[in-house]
Amino acid sequence: MRRLTLCLMRNQFETAVDSVNAFRDRPAGQLRITVPPPAASFVLAPLLAGFMAQYPEIVLEISADPALTDIVASRYDAGIRLGHRVARDMIAVRVTDDLRVAVVASPDYLARHPRPAKPRDLHAHNCLRLRFPSGAFLPWRFAIGGKIVEIEVEGSLIANDAGLLVQAALGGGGVLYVLQEFAAPMIATGQLVPLLEAWIPPPYEGFFLYYPSRRQSLASLRALIDFLRANLKARTGPTERKQRTLSGRQPTKEQMTR
Repeated sequence: MRRLTLCLMRNQFETAVDSVNAFRDRPAGQLRITVPPPAASFVLAPLLAGFMAQYPEIVLEISADPALTDIVASRYDAGIRLGHRVARDMIAVRVTDDLRVAVVASPDYLARHPRPAKPRDLHAHNCLRLRFPSGAFLPWRFAIGGKIVEIEVEGSLIANDAGLLVQAALGGGGVLYVLQEFAAPMIATGQLVPLLEAWIPPPYEGFFLYYPSRRQSLASLRALIDFLRANLKARTGPTERKQRTLSGRQPTKEQMTR
């Protein structure tokens, strides 16, 4: 009972602080978010300096964690996750386009091994595999004969960090199946070569920033949402608004116009 009382008092205090901050001329205060490492790397990292310059009174705390985190129980203001992983009672705002995967290897590796011509040729290659916190591997899926087919692969390196696997691929360690955003800079410079492009599956739902409805008045959170959405619009051009609630209901007018 005492713990419940203390929790209610703390929530009331935070709500009061948020209400005071809402009337500031500029957003201020601490903003805590949890994000998976890929989102930290290619969604947030390129934008942090600009956000800090635009909102110097906000203290942004980012926890990069591949595990699914209960943002309410862990006292985060918001999180970023793939759309299908966001709880349906959360408000969610799209912050990336749909995501594509790429299969890549270095020119050095391909000079020593025959280039795979079809997905099943990967059985003859050293495949660099990503393991999730759940213990499952990232599935290597391909579009084959009008269906999405998962190919079982083997290899001598397993890691839970995609960045480490990219470095191994750059060094000629093997073939890698990874989010295109991780590999795109190295593909552009020729350090990595895209493979099996005709069999890459369709894009899947991208990353969303999500938060409980009780945090929607938090000025620092609104500032981050507006900043991320402006960046998405600048990269993709005018698009249909992608904010939504994940409970099956349409967003309210207030939610859509924030």
